Amino acid sequence: MEAKYMPLFISLLVCGLTSCDDGDIREEKEFYIDAGYVVKMDGSLKNIDQWNSKYQIVVAAFSAQDSYPLLAKSIPTTEFIHDFKFEGINPDCESIELCVLNSINKRVATLATLYDKAEDPTLDLNDTIYFNPDNLDAGMFACIQKNIFTKRCAYCHGLGETPAAGLYLTEGNSYKNLVEVDSRKIDTLKRVEPYNAQRSMLYKVLTEYGEDCGWHYNHTNFFYGNTMSNLVKEWINSGAPK
Repeated sequence: MEAKYMPLFISLLVCGLTSCDDGDIREEKEFYIDAGYVVKMDGSLKNIDQWNSKYQIVVAAFSAQDSYPLLAKSIPTTEFIHDFKFEGINPDCESIELCVLNSINKRVATLATLYDKAEDPTLDLNDTIYFNPDNLDAGMFACIQKNIFTKRCAYCHGLGETPAAGLYLTEGNSYKNLVEVDSRKIDTLKRVEPYNAQRSMLYKVLTEYGEDCGWHYNHTNFFYGNTMSNLVKEWINSGAPK
């Protein structure tokens, strides 16, 4: 091949190789900015060690109604965070969060909102956002409680006088009502059997539904996609840590 055609050939080869990947490919975004928000964080996080390699805890900037961050920086995996600094955060972002991302960099859960443009539209680019986690529980179960049980389940399971199926999923009650507790629907199963999501009634009821299953409600309607159901599965298969 003549030398003058070599650069074009290489470019086409690279494009061809990358287009063959059938994974979840997101366009890479590059921002050339002279200034941006700065986040500084000191303090402790509980149960951060519960997360496996499929997840990461980050400080991330998001545009409106997007589950994929514009920019993110992983925080240390130790419980005490010292002198964490994140500079050059895109000034067009709508929020900055301490959150959990999965393996395709999609937000799984928000642990804390550090900045919300709607609440503080006058934040100056030269200002620094300081955050102390104050021993915030960043564990897998805490995320499930906050984002699934409290938001979606507790209305029927605990806020009334008689919880559905005798199951309390309110904060402070859900763990002892789930882990190693016999299922009322299928007496050969536990509500949650540590290390075995497939034999855990909680995972079954959140991911399986049919006319003959006996549920009074289709609980799979709770999820759009499998992000949160995968979180439940990973938590159980990790031993259902509290």
